[in-house]
Amino acid sequence: MFDVCVIGHVTQDRIKIDGKIVQKMAGGTAIYTAIALKTLGLKVAVLTKTSRPDRIHLLEELKNRGITVFWIESPETTQFENSYQRDRLDSRLQKVQAVASPFTPSDLDQIQSRIFHLGALTNQEMPLEFLQAVFATKALISLDGQGFLRQVIHQTVQATDWTEKRPGLAGVDILKVDIQEAQLLSGKTAIEPAAIALNQGGVREVLITAGSQGSWVYQSGNLEQIPAFAPTTSVDPTGCGDTYIAGYLYSRLTGEPSPLAARFAAQVATRKLENFGPLREWQTPKLIPG
Repeated sequence: MFDVCVIGHVTQDRIKIDGKIVQKMAGGTAIYTAIALKTLGLKVAVLTKTSRPDRIHLLEELKNRGITVFWIESPETTQFENSYQRDRLDSRLQKVQAVASPFTPSDLDQIQSRIFHLGALTNQEMPLEFLQAVFATKALISLDGQGFLRQVIHQTVQATDWTEKRPGLAGVDILKVDIQEAQLLSGKTAIEPAAIALNQGGVREVLITAGSQGSWVYQSGNLEQIPAFAPTTSVDPTGCGDTYIAGYLYSRLTGEPSPLAARFAAQVATRKLENFGPLREWQTPKLIPG
């Protein structure tokens, strides 16, 4: 029994800042969220798909950190290029050179976990039949909305509504989205109506992030704004949202209420922003929610 099993494609990422490639690394929610959860002390598994040639080097860090990897072969590995401007790190341009095979119900293979975190990177990754198989495990379900709203057209990511969002969200306990994703999923412009609409769609806890503007958490009819924590330096924003949800899940598992869990999540995301790659042990001082 794992504390959290993160499901999603591990990617081959290239990060550009001001037009220059500054880093090549394994990426995706499956990397950033899983390593952050492990760093925070949880028992973590990853279910992912890559090509056979990419398996060793992309999954090496997960295994070295003691994260159990359930790997399934795909003809291709998902490949992302994330481009930023130094003065606007909250905004990125994405290109997708390849996408791995979608998940199927049989891929779950009797994995047992207290939480399943669904971190799709494109809307081709997790069809409804797979989501329903995850819901049937009766575990707590956490879902990052970004991938379900990403359509890849000629290698460019375009935001599009999730056509199966009604049955897809009905089985979700915790949803993380940014402001634009919340607006697209809910059809509402303002934060509170968007959160209420998503909650009424079946989601118990709604997290809406806005980078340096902070975040909001909605549960049981209450919306609370959480401030962002200023970094000592802004180095690499890739994976900050994945690290945020890791901090939130960790804090909720340890018994903290949603507002304190979201505050802790914001602190952890800031620590990640200060360095390249996933959250690492030496980056993580003792952070106390509240």
